Amino acid sequence: FNANGSALLACTYYGSTAYDQFYFAGLDHADNVYLFGQTSAPSGVLISAAGYFQNTGGQLLTKLSNDLGTTLWSARTGATSGPGMGVPNISPTAFLVDYCDKIYISGWGSAVMGSLTTTGLPVSPDAYQGTTDGNDFYLAVYEMDMSGLSYATYFGGSQSLEHVDGGTSRFDRRGRVYGAVCAGCGNHDDFPSTPNAWSTTNNSFNCNLGVFKFDFDAPLVIADLAANAPLCANAPVQFSNQSHLGASWLWDFGDGNTSTEQAPAHVYALPGTYTVQLNAYNANACNAADSATLLVQVLPEAPVLLPLDDVFLCGPASSLLLTADAQGTADHWQWSSNAQFTDTLNASPADSTALLAPVLAGTYHVQATQNGGCPAIGTLTVIAELAQAAISPDVSMCADDTALVTLSGIDPGSTIAWAPASLIISGQGTAQIQVAPPTATYFVAQVEGPGGCTWQDSALVNVGLMSGNVVNATADPLLVLAGTTVQLGATPTTGVTYAWVPAEAVSNPSIAAPTAVVNATTTFLVTVSDGICTSTAAVTVTVHELVCGEPDIFVPDAFTPNGDGNNDVLFVRGRHIAGMHLQVFDRWGEVVFATEDQGTGWDGRYKDKAVDPAVYVYWLTVRCADGQDHFQKGNVTVIR
Repeated sequence: FNANGSALLACTYYGSTAYDQFYFAGLDHADNVYLFGQTSAPSGVLISAAGYFQNTGGQLLTKLSNDLGTTLWSARTGATSGPGMGVPNISPTAFLVDYCDKIYISGWGSAVMGSLTTTGLPVSPDAYQGTTDGNDFYLAVYEMDMSGLSYATYFGGSQSLEHVDGGTSRFDRRGRVYGAVCAGCGNHDDFPSTPNAWSTTNNSFNCNLGVFKFDFDAPLVIADLAANAPLCANAPVQFSNQSHLGASWLWDFGDGNTSTEQAPAHVYALPGTYTVQLNAYNANACNAADSATLLVQVLPEAPVLLPLDDVFLCGPASSLLLTADAQGTADHWQWSSNAQFTDTLNASPADSTALLAPVLAGTYHVQATQNGGCPAIGTLTVIAELAQAAISPDVSMCADDTALVTLSGIDPGSTIAWAPASLIISGQGTAQIQVAPPTATYFVAQVEGPGGCTWQDSALVNVGLMSGNVVNATADPLLVLAGTTVQLGATPTTGVTYAWVPAEAVSNPSIAAPTAVVNATTTFLVTVSDGICTSTAAVTVTVHELVCGEPDIFVPDAFTPNGDGNNDVLFVRGRHIAGMHLQVFDRWGEVVFATEDQGTGWDGRYKDKAVDPAVYVYWLTVRCADGQDHFQKGNVTVIR
């Protein structure tokens, strides 16, 4: 067709009497037409002027003149043995004629969608993969005008049925093929992969996407270039040479200047659009030379941005104004918290200042431009030590005691010095010290933050006249019956105040020696203070639970009134007896002794005569101190 597609310039059929199908067409540097496809033609048909071919090959490669009037050569390739002889072996997926007129093909053969098979296809001695399971990709390179096989290899797993469902691959200008294929079919992990691949395993239950890039190392010189941003007038523009197999170079920068450096830097005097051309040369490459162009947009030069000074802040700060100056050469500003300028801190593009509120330490970046030109970029660092050191409130302590003084609100890495050092027991250089001053003393902390900020603060340690270990609490008695009044006492007894608890249980909680009626076991606490020193002591009064009866009330079952001073008198034994009535009877029921006084005992006499040794009966009625009544009777034996 002509250039605008309005006229047909040439056309032709090409093929045999059997099945023929072309998948790809390509051009060489002379615009000759190359075709790649499949054929089922009889043996020897469609072969002419080619040095490399298989008579029964199922793949067809043909070169036609640029007017489609002449077949310059035609060749068939395919299996040289096995079931693939005489039929198409692969479904073509990529085709290329390179700068040196070498011919590249790519395709797949698999029984997954018909009778295609890669079995028996020829491979070169240096093949990446020399064997096939019949279900693989096939990659090949042929010499100019099909004079020979330059390289051929299989590519695929040993189990999977690799294929492409209607997809294609692509060759780039350097003869590298890129494929996206159905791989690992049947839940296999056998598709070739490299160590740093995204995944070396097939995580699908059947096929998954296999992507590969295969380099045939074609001996081509290919020019390629790039320009590194920013591209600014009156500033060096660094060009990147990305050529392949280049040995020498010629750069044309589009402004009348050239260079033979490999990767030059060039200064454009004026902004504008320039076409840069790179010519790459290598006499040993089959194409010897190649060229590439790049359109570059050179922007107006950057404004003149005055240097920015770092900001050092000590102590609390609610806001900070960042300021930049380009001496009137900038009309657009952006302040940002990062070098990528993904956020904007200034209120408007015309404002060269940015207000930080709150103030955060860190590095801040500003860029300034004029008329959409190149940016001038500056940075400054805000060093903010906003913490304010503070000592705990004034503390009080007793004589001969110690106290803790604590510093808070400091940055990690700060240094601390306390004074007076001679009164510090421990903690010098830390945020908490233990001190033991003999009298009231101010302790001062000097703090220097990691950035150099300094603070000073102090706390007063008051010292009382009283020693905390002299406070004592007493109770008399300590063991009582319920309802007993006890006498409490606290020392010291002068120059101090008292506070007894439980306050409701004592007669006066504010004196040194109150009384208390105790109905249950109670711990009494007394807090004694001289106004500075405060100390607490405790005393516990235990209430004894009275058992009005045996064994707490006891009458002996025998005594020996023989005048030897041992066990001569029968007494009622027991504490807490408020009243009693004891009667002793002889065997005829006559009362031989009676008393209501616990201190009066029976001496074994009746009517001024010693009674006979015998067993006597006693009755005892008791009223205990807590009001309980008790009666018991028993026998007592008089022994002489």
